[in-house]
Amino acid sequence: MFLNRRSSREESMKRRFPTEPSEDEQKTLASWRLLFESPKYVADLNASPGKDEPVFGFEIEWDDLEQFGELQLELTESMEHTLACGNQVLKEQYSDRVMSTRPVIRIVNLPSSRYYEMSELRMRDRTRLLAFDAIVVRASPAIGWLKVSTHRCNDCGLKWTINERLARPREKVKYCSDCLDAIVKDQSSKKPRSYYKDPTDVSMVAEENFYEDVQYLEVISPLMTKNGMALNQECFQVVVFDEYVGQFSRGAHLTINAMVAVDPLVNRDFIRDTRRMIYLKAHSVEEGLSNTSEESVDASVIDSLPPN
Repeated sequence: MFLNRRSSREESMKRRFPTEPSEDEQKTLASWRLLFESPKYVADLNASPGKDEPVFGFEIEWDDLEQFGELQLELTESMEHTLACGNQVLKEQYSDRVMSTRPVIRIVNLPSSRYYEMSELRMRDRTRLLAFDAIVVRASPAIGWLKVSTHRCNDCGLKWTINERLARPREKVKYCSDCLDAIVKDQSSKKPRSYYKDPTDVSMVAEENFYEDVQYLEVISPLMTKNGMALNQECFQVVVFDEYVGQFSRGAHLTINAMVAVDPLVNRDFIRDTRRMIYLKAHSVEEGLSNTSEESVDASVIDSLPPN
Protein backbone atom coordinates (compact mmCIF):
# COMPACT_ATOMS: atom_id res chain seq x y z
CA MET A 1 0.00 0.00 0.00
CA PHE A 2 1.35 3.43 -0.92
CA LEU A 3 -0.74 5.91 1.00
CA ASN A 4 1.84 8.03 2.80
CA ARG A 5 0.75 11.46 1.60
CA ARG A 6 3.10 13.38 3.84
CA SER A 7 5.29 15.81 1.96
CA SER A 8 7.43 18.80 2.72
CA ARG A 9 5.69 22.15 3.11
CA GLU A 10 7.64 23.53 0.13
CA GLU A 11 6.61 20.66 -2.13
CA SER A 12 2.95 20.79 -1.13
CA MET A 13 2.76 24.53 -1.84
CA LYS A 14 4.27 24.35 -5.32
CA ARG A 15 2.10 24.66 -8.39
CA ARG A 16 3.40 21.68 -10.33
CA PHE A 17 0.89 21.64 -13.16
CA PRO A 18 -0.06 24.34 -15.66
CA THR A 19 -3.28 26.15 -14.77
CA GLU A 20 -5.16 29.16 -16.02
CA PRO A 21 -3.76 32.44 -14.66
CA SER A 22 -5.62 33.84 -11.69
CA GLU A 23 -7.51 37.10 -12.01
CA ASP A 24 -4.61 39.02 -10.44
CA GLU A 25 -2.11 37.34 -12.77
CA GLN A 26 -4.23 38.24 -15.78
CA LYS A 27 -4.18 41.89 -14.72
CA THR A 28 -0.40 41.77 -14.29
CA LEU A 29 0.09 40.13 -17.68
CA ALA A 30 -2.20 42.72 -19.28
CA SER A 31 -0.19 45.57 -17.72
CA TRP A 32 3.06 44.16 -19.10
CA ARG A 33 1.51 43.75 -22.57
CA LEU A 34 0.41 47.36 -22.54
CA LEU A 35 3.94 48.43 -21.60
CA PHE A 36 5.58 46.42 -24.38
CA GLU A 37 3.00 47.69 -26.87
CA SER A 38 3.64 51.34 -25.98
CA PRO A 39 5.45 53.38 -28.68
CA LYS A 40 8.72 53.62 -26.72
CA TYR A 41 9.12 49.89 -26.16
CA VAL A 42 7.69 48.83 -29.51
CA ALA A 43 10.48 50.86 -31.10
CA ASP A 44 13.02 49.16 -28.83
CA LEU A 45 11.68 45.71 -29.66
CA ASN A 46 11.54 46.40 -33.39
CA ALA A 47 15.27 47.16 -33.27
CA SER A 48 15.77 43.45 -32.44
CA PRO A 49 17.90 43.98 -29.32
CA GLY A 50 20.05 40.98 -28.45
CA LYS A 51 19.31 39.17 -31.69
CA ASP A 52 21.37 35.96 -32.00
CA GLU A 53 22.52 36.26 -28.38
CA PRO A 54 21.56 33.41 -26.01
CA VAL A 55 20.41 35.80 -23.24
CA PHE A 56 19.68 39.51 -23.38
CA GLY A 57 18.82 41.93 -20.59
CA PHE A 58 15.96 44.15 -21.80
CA GLU A 59 16.10 47.40 -19.83
CA ILE A 60 12.95 49.12 -18.59
CA GLU A 61 12.90 52.47 -16.82
CA TRP A 62 11.43 52.37 -13.32
CA ASP A 63 9.41 55.56 -13.92
CA ASP A 64 7.79 54.04 -17.01
CA LEU A 65 6.16 51.32 -14.90
CA GLU A 66 3.92 53.89 -13.21
CA GLN A 67 1.93 54.34 -16.42
CA PHE A 68 0.85 50.71 -16.63
CA GLY A 69 -1.48 49.35 -13.98
CA GLU A 70 0.11 48.74 -10.61
CA LEU A 71 3.42 47.30 -11.80
CA GLN A 72 5.50 49.43 -9.45
CA LEU A 73 3.46 48.32 -6.44
CA GLU A 74 3.43 44.69 -7.56
CA LEU A 75 7.20 44.68 -8.01
CA THR A 76 7.57 46.06 -4.51
CA GLU A 77 5.25 43.48 -2.95
CA SER A 78 6.00 40.41 -5.09
CA MET A 79 9.03 41.04 -7.25
CA GLU A 80 9.85 37.53 -8.48
CA HIS A 81 6.27 36.69 -9.44
CA THR A 82 5.72 40.03 -11.17
CA LEU A 83 8.96 39.67 -13.13
CA ALA A 84 8.02 36.12 -14.11
CA CYS A 85 4.79 37.44 -15.63
CA GLY A 86 6.71 40.20 -17.42
CA ASN A 87 9.34 37.81 -18.77
CA GLN A 88 6.56 35.59 -20.10
CA VAL A 89 5.08 38.50 -22.06
CA LEU A 90 8.52 39.68 -23.21
CA LYS A 91 9.33 36.20 -24.50
CA GLU A 92 6.11 36.28 -26.51
CA GLN A 93 7.19 39.60 -28.02
CA TYR A 94 10.53 38.10 -29.06
CA SER A 95 8.83 35.00 -30.48
CA ASP A 96 6.48 37.20 -32.53
CA ARG A 97 9.59 38.80 -34.04
CA VAL A 98 11.15 35.38 -34.73
CA MET A 99 14.05 35.85 -32.33
CA SER A 100 15.36 32.84 -30.42
CA THR A 101 17.05 34.99 -27.76
CA ARG A 102 15.87 34.45 -24.17
CA PRO A 103 15.06 37.99 -22.99
CA VAL A 104 15.18 38.98 -19.32
CA ILE A 105 13.59 42.13 -17.91
CA ARG A 106 16.06 44.49 -16.18
CA ILE A 107 14.57 47.44 -14.31
CA VAL A 108 16.99 50.38 -14.26
CA ASN A 109 17.20 53.96 -12.97
CA LEU A 110 15.52 53.35 -9.63
CA PRO A 111 14.35 56.53 -7.83
CA SER A 112 16.59 58.25 -5.31
CA SER A 113 14.34 56.98 -2.49
CA ARG A 114 15.64 53.49 -3.20
CA TYR A 115 19.35 54.36 -3.04
CA TYR A 116 20.91 52.89 0.07
CA GLU A 117 24.31 52.88 1.73
CA MET A 118 25.49 49.29 1.67
CA SER A 119 27.26 49.41 5.02
CA GLU A 120 23.97 50.36 6.73
CA LEU A 121 22.08 47.25 5.61
CA ARG A 122 20.27 45.35 8.35
CA MET A 123 18.00 42.31 8.54
CA ARG A 124 14.95 44.58 8.47
CA ASP A 125 15.85 45.42 4.85
CA ARG A 126 15.36 41.82 3.71
CA THR A 127 13.32 41.42 0.47
CA ARG A 128 13.61 45.13 -0.44
CA LEU A 129 14.65 46.15 -3.96
CA LEU A 130 17.33 48.81 -3.46
CA ALA A 131 20.09 50.52 -5.45
CA PHE A 132 23.70 50.51 -4.23
CA ASP A 133 26.90 52.19 -5.32
CA ALA A 134 29.48 49.43 -5.35
CA ILE A 135 33.13 48.75 -6.17
CA VAL A 136 34.12 45.21 -7.12
CA VAL A 137 36.90 43.79 -4.96
CA ARG A 138 36.83 40.14 -6.06
CA ALA A 139 34.96 37.96 -8.55
CA SER A 140 34.45 34.21 -8.38
CA PRO A 141 34.70 31.87 -11.37
CA ALA A 142 31.50 31.56 -13.40
CA ILE A 143 29.40 28.57 -12.37
CA GLY A 144 25.89 27.32 -13.04
CA TRP A 145 22.97 26.18 -10.94
CA LEU A 146 19.88 24.03 -11.45
CA LYS A 147 17.04 26.56 -11.54
CA VAL A 148 14.17 24.36 -12.77
CA SER A 149 14.16 20.57 -12.52
CA THR A 150 11.93 18.33 -14.64
CA HIS A 151 10.45 15.07 -13.37
CA ARG A 152 8.46 12.24 -14.94
CA CYS A 153 6.27 9.46 -13.60
CA ASN A 154 7.61 6.16 -14.94
CA ASP A 155 4.11 4.67 -14.80
CA CYS A 156 1.66 7.19 -16.30
CA GLY A 157 4.25 9.36 -18.09
CA LEU A 158 3.15 12.65 -16.50
CA LYS A 159 5.83 15.38 -16.48
CA TRP A 160 6.13 18.37 -14.15
CA THR A 161 8.70 20.98 -13.16
CA ILE A 162 9.88 22.31 -9.82
CA ASN A 163 11.49 25.71 -9.19
CA GLU A 164 14.64 25.05 -7.19
CA ARG A 165 16.33 27.45 -4.75
CA LEU A 166 19.83 28.79 -5.19
CA ALA A 167 22.42 27.21 -2.85
CA ARG A 168 19.81 25.02 -1.17
CA PRO A 169 19.18 21.25 -1.22
CA ARG A 170 17.35 20.14 -4.35
CA GLU A 171 13.63 19.56 -3.74
CA LYS A 172 12.89 15.88 -3.17
CA VAL A 173 10.11 14.49 -5.36
CA LYS A 174 8.22 11.82 -3.41
CA TYR A 175 5.39 10.71 -5.66
CA CYS A 176 3.30 11.32 -8.77
CA SER A 177 0.22 13.20 -7.55
CA ASP A 178 -1.92 11.94 -10.47
CA CYS A 179 -1.23 8.32 -9.63
CA LEU A 180 -1.72 8.90 -5.91
CA ASP A 181 -5.01 10.74 -6.50
CA ALA A 182 -6.18 7.81 -8.66
CA ILE A 183 -5.39 5.41 -5.81
CA VAL A 184 -7.28 7.48 -3.26
CA LYS A 185 -10.24 7.82 -5.60
CA ASP A 186 -10.30 4.08 -6.28
CA GLN A 187 -10.17 3.25 -2.59
CA SER A 188 -13.33 5.26 -1.99
CA SER A 189 -15.17 3.35 -4.72
CA LYS A 190 -17.48 0.39 -4.07
CA LYS A 191 -15.05 -2.15 -5.49
CA PRO A 192 -11.48 -0.96 -4.88
CA ARG A 193 -8.65 -2.84 -6.47
CA SER A 194 -6.40 -5.01 -4.36
CA TYR A 195 -3.18 -3.86 -6.05
CA TYR A 196 -1.83 -0.49 -7.15
CA LYS A 197 1.26 0.49 -9.04
CA ASP A 198 3.88 2.39 -7.08
CA PRO A 199 3.14 6.16 -7.29
CA THR A 200 6.67 6.87 -6.04
CA ASP A 201 8.23 5.47 -9.23
CA VAL A 202 9.38 8.86 -10.56
CA SER A 203 12.65 10.03 -12.08
CA MET A 204 14.34 13.25 -13.10
CA VAL A 205 14.47 14.09 -16.82
CA ALA A 206 18.01 15.49 -16.76
CA GLU A 207 18.08 16.57 -20.40
CA GLU A 208 15.07 18.85 -19.82
CA ASN A 209 16.41 20.60 -16.71
CA PHE A 210 17.00 24.35 -16.92
CA TYR A 211 20.33 25.73 -15.72
CA GLU A 212 21.36 29.34 -15.21
CA ASP A 213 24.80 30.97 -15.15
CA VAL A 214 25.74 32.55 -11.84
CA GLN A 215 28.74 34.39 -10.37
CA TYR A 216 29.59 35.78 -6.94
CA LEU A 217 31.09 39.24 -6.55
CA GLU A 218 32.56 40.73 -3.39
CA VAL A 219 31.93 44.46 -3.29
CA ILE A 220 32.35 47.48 -1.04
CA SER A 221 30.76 50.92 -1.09
CA PRO A 222 32.72 54.18 -1.55
CA LEU A 223 32.03 55.03 2.11
CA MET A 224 33.58 51.75 3.21
CA THR A 225 36.89 52.83 1.65
CA LYS A 226 37.00 55.72 4.14
CA ASN A 227 35.36 54.47 7.33
CA GLY A 228 37.76 51.59 7.91
CA MET A 229 35.37 48.76 7.00
CA ALA A 230 37.21 47.89 3.77
CA LEU A 231 40.59 47.85 5.54
CA ASN A 232 39.06 45.40 8.05
CA GLN A 233 38.32 43.07 5.09
CA GLU A 234 34.56 43.70 5.40
CA CYS A 235 32.61 43.40 2.17
CA PHE A 236 29.24 42.31 0.81
CA GLN A 237 28.50 39.41 -1.49
CA VAL A 238 26.52 40.04 -4.68
CA VAL A 239 25.12 37.28 -6.86
CA VAL A 240 24.79 38.10 -10.58
CA PHE A 241 23.06 35.99 -13.21
CA ASP A 242 22.84 35.35 -16.94
CA GLU A 243 24.30 38.10 -19.14
CA TYR A 244 26.12 39.76 -16.22
CA VAL A 245 28.29 36.72 -15.52
CA GLY A 246 31.92 37.33 -16.44
CA GLN A 247 31.38 41.03 -17.20
CA PHE A 248 32.90 42.66 -14.10
CA SER A 249 36.43 42.68 -12.74
CA ARG A 250 38.24 44.10 -9.73
CA GLY A 251 37.93 47.86 -9.40
CA ALA A 252 34.76 48.22 -11.49
CA HIS A 253 32.44 51.02 -10.30
CA LEU A 254 28.81 49.93 -10.53
CA THR A 255 25.27 50.75 -9.54
CA ILE A 256 23.72 47.47 -8.43
CA ASN A 257 19.94 47.24 -8.23
CA ALA A 258 19.37 44.23 -6.02
CA MET A 259 17.02 42.36 -3.76
CA VAL A 260 18.33 42.19 -0.19
CA ALA A 261 18.48 38.53 0.86
CA VAL A 262 19.90 36.40 3.66
CA ASP A 263 21.98 33.22 3.64
CA PRO A 264 23.40 30.87 6.29
CA LEU A 265 26.91 31.69 7.48
CA VAL A 266 29.59 30.14 5.29
CA ASN A 267 31.55 28.92 8.32
CA ARG A 268 28.57 27.73 10.37
CA ASP A 269 29.58 24.94 12.75
CA PHE A 270 26.27 23.07 12.92
CA ILE A 271 23.57 22.33 10.36
CA ARG A 272 20.65 24.10 12.03
CA ASP A 273 22.54 27.29 12.80
CA THR A 274 20.00 30.12 12.90
CA ARG A 275 22.50 32.90 12.23
CA ARG A 276 22.31 34.57 8.83
CA MET A 277 24.37 36.93 6.70
CA ILE A 278 23.06 39.57 4.30
CA TYR A 279 23.82 39.27 0.59
CA LEU A 280 22.55 41.05 -2.51
CA LYS A 281 20.72 39.21 -5.28
CA ALA A 282 21.37 41.44 -8.28
CA HIS A 283 18.44 42.25 -10.54
CA SER A 284 20.18 44.76 -12.82
CA VAL A 285 23.59 46.40 -12.99
CA GLU A 286 24.46 49.84 -14.37
CA GLU A 287 27.94 51.11 -15.16
CA GLY A 288 29.31 53.82 -12.87
CA LEU A 289 28.30 55.20 -9.49
CA SER A 290 24.86 56.85 -9.34
CA ASN A 291 24.70 58.34 -5.87
CA THR A 292 28.35 59.02 -5.09
CA SER A 293 31.04 61.04 -6.83
CA GLU A 294 34.19 59.33 -8.05
CA GLU A 295 36.21 61.64 -5.80
CA SER A 296 34.63 60.05 -2.71
CA VAL A 297 36.42 56.77 -3.39
CA ASP A 298 39.78 56.15 -1.71
CA ALA A 299 41.49 54.20 -4.49
CA SER A 300 44.55 53.48 -2.35
CA VAL A 301 42.42 51.37 -0.01
CA ILE A 302 41.12 49.28 -2.91
CA ASP A 303 44.66 48.75 -4.21
CA SER A 304 45.77 47.54 -0.78
CA LEU A 305 43.11 44.83 -0.54
CA PRO A 306 44.19 41.25 -1.35
CA PRO A 307 42.84 39.96 -4.68
CA ASN A 308 41.72 36.64 -3.15
